[in-house]
Amino acid sequence: MPDITLSIPEELYKKMKEHRGIRWTEVMKKAIMDYVYRLEAGKLEVTTEELLEGLGSEFEKELSEISFEEAVGLYENRKANTRN
Repeated sequence: MPDITLSIPEELYKKMKEHRGIRWTEVMKKAIMDYVYRLEAGKLEVTTEELLEGLGSEFEKELSEISFEEAVGLYENRKANTRN
């Protein structure tokens, strides 16, 4: 089976170490498998709740501090940059 290397933020690493009983490799493998399945099935849409949960509470707080128009502008800019 091929191996991959994954870099994560130091804070997340420390939190993971607090839960030594968890087999993190299996958690990551399942998450990747689920993502690929959803991608292939055309079910990659996520709910706002799932998206905000994945981005974290700090992002949600920052997002709540800008206007809707600013958020749309940032989204459009990001979307345009992703295509290039």
